[in-house]
Amino acid sequence: IAYDDGERETRVAKRLIRSKDGGGSSSDSFREGDKIEARYRGREKYYPGKIDRDRRDGTYDIAYDDGERETRVEGRLIRAKESSSSSSGEKFYLGDKVDARYRGREKYYPGKVGRAHADGTYDIDYDDGEKETRVEERLIRKRERGSSRSRSRGADDRLSEGDKVEADYRGRGKFYPGKITRDRGDDTYDISYDDGERETRVAKRLIRSTGGGGGGSDRLEEGDKVEADYRGRGKFYPGKITRDRGDDTYDISYDDGERETRVAKRLIRKLDGGSSGGRLREGDRIEADYRGRGKFYPGKITRDRGDDTYDIDYDDGERETRVAKRLIRSKEGSGGSSKLEEGDKVEARYRGREKYYPGKITRDRGDGTYDISYDDGERETRVEERLIKKKDGGGGSDSFREGDKIEADYRGRGKFYPGKISRDRGDDTYDIDYDDGERETRVSKRLIRSKDGGGSSKLEEGDKVEARYRGREKYYPGKITRDRGDGTYDISYDDGERETRVEERLIRKKDRDRSRSRSRGGDDRLSEGDKVEADYRGRGKFYKGKISRDRGDDTYDIAYDD
Repeated sequence: IAYDDGERETRVAKRLIRSKDGGGSSSDSFREGDKIEARYRGREKYYPGKIDRDRRDGTYDIAYDDGERETRVEGRLIRAKESSSSSSGEKFYLGDKVDARYRGREKYYPGKVGRAHADGTYDIDYDDGEKETRVEERLIRKRERGSSRSRSRGADDRLSEGDKVEADYRGRGKFYPGKITRDRGDDTYDISYDDGERETRVAKRLIRSTGGGGGGSDRLEEGDKVEADYRGRGKFYPGKITRDRGDDTYDISYDDGERETRVAKRLIRKLDGGSSGGRLREGDRIEADYRGRGKFYPGKITRDRGDDTYDIDYDDGERETRVAKRLIRSKEGSGGSSKLEEGDKVEARYRGREKYYPGKITRDRGDGTYDISYDDGERETRVEERLIKKKDGGGGSDSFREGDKIEADYRGRGKFYPGKISRDRGDDTYDIDYDDGERETRVSKRLIRSKDGGGSSKLEEGDKVEARYRGREKYYPGKITRDRGDGTYDISYDDGERETRVEERLIRKKDRDRSRSRSRGGDDRLSEGDKVEADYRGRGKFYKGKISRDRGDDTYDIAYDD
């Protein structure tokens, strides 16, 4: 046999050959390539497909439109799909605009017929620059589908791949937004939801179309300002469409310099949404009713689930997912004063640690993260906004800042002990490091009072001090050689040792005699290193020793001479 496409074959068995023009006998039999409907596995419902192979014994192999395959289906279970001009309607010609399933995948991509082969296969030039040869006719459909939709009103309820929809997820009664990713051909559809979930074979009755008319407004074009879910990680970053691939994927140039190709349309949203005033957006500063307990805590929206629920990162480090919109309120009522800008003096939690360090914003990444140059010379990139606070907070006199020297009513017992604020929880409670080594978390603001009225206790470079070397109990004399600007200091000790980044709580000014002479009552104050006698365990007898630690609450640790 010499085939029409140029191929040749010798010694072909007669049973493998049939006459091309068989007269009227083809009316009750099917030929390979015929569009048909068949009762899949003998069930009552017919599914559309194509004859893939004629077994010559009254049975056929079928390739269904939804991707399923079936072999040796009896002729009685098959019916022709189109009775008239079925073959001519599906014929493609050079230059025809078509959609084709690239490499047999489920999704159709737009292109053009580059060549028609005599065996019913075609070469396709895709709009995104790809090329494919000998594509089977069953994998191709004509591009212009709009005219068939407008012929009758009834056609409007037909759903197509790529349509924006809302669907009743798992039939639970609540509709969630998403997109049709696959038409199964039997009035069921696969859906990719906006919150990342997927569902297959959803019945048409559980789906409703989102965009009724004028749907061109959600069409993305090259140059559009957008936000996109970078690499599908769940967080949206601002950028610009640089290329429309023609298959509902786009190339994006992000504002922070990153680039991404072939981003699915479902992962992109236009930046200017118009009437989205009541809509919360990722990155918004908010207050939310944590676990519905009735008290609102400050935080930030980290993910919009697309169903009026949101994921939240609270300022105190807690996280919560799928918080209902009714439990969230916007934090800033007016003005953009809390917006961070390049050059702003700030304090930030370096590498996400609990302590804030002073510095300056050097770059706004445009996605709610910032580059910071710290006052001590360190640098950090892409710091999240929730880890940063402006240095000059205005009327902050009635609140405490991390590092403030305070006195607090330890465990609410009625007695105040000196210490330092180690963490601001953002809800008028604070974590405290006491001078005697104790720690306490979430202390209410009403139990705390500021320790120093004036600035005389501020340590400066050159000050003579005593410090607890490496956090030990004993104080050693030395001098401040560098103020790190974050409440830590470098010290040069009188015995030649050096230490860097010593916390302020471990340092005291050396010249304490002035404060002692101010009043007579000061003379009974004991200091670490004083020689004393103490009533050992309150037994009535005094033993000689030395003060080894001042606890700051009129109690002392003693090392006895024995």
